[in-house]
Amino acid sequence: MFGVRDPDAAEGLFMEASIEFENGNLKDAQRMFLFGTRLDPNLGGNFYNHAVVTEKIEGASAAAIKAWERYCEAAERDPKQSREVLEKAKTHVSELRSKAR
Repeated sequence: MFGVRDPDAAEGLFMEASIEFENGNLKDAQRMFLFGTRLDPNLGGNFYNHAVVTEKIEGASAAAIKAWERYCEAAERDPKQSREVLEKAKTHVSELRSKAR
C-alpha cells in the first residue's frame, strides 16, 4: 500500500491527521502524517506536520531531526511550501543538532 501514490488521499489524510493533532492525539497524528508522506512524497505539509508532532513527542531526538530533514527535502520539491519556512526549518535542524549533543 505504501507504494501507491495518491495525492488526493494524502491531502484528505492531512486533514484527518490535523484534527487528531488538535485533539491531542499526537501518536495517531504522527502515524497519519507519516503515512501521508508515503502517499504523496511531494506534499510538504505532511512532512512539516510530521516533523512538528515528532519533535513534540520526542524532543530534540534523532527521529525529530530526521523528520525535519525530510521536510526540508520535500519542501524543495513542493512549490506550495514557503521558502521562508524552509529556511527557518533548516536553521531549526541545526539548533536541534546542537541540543541533541
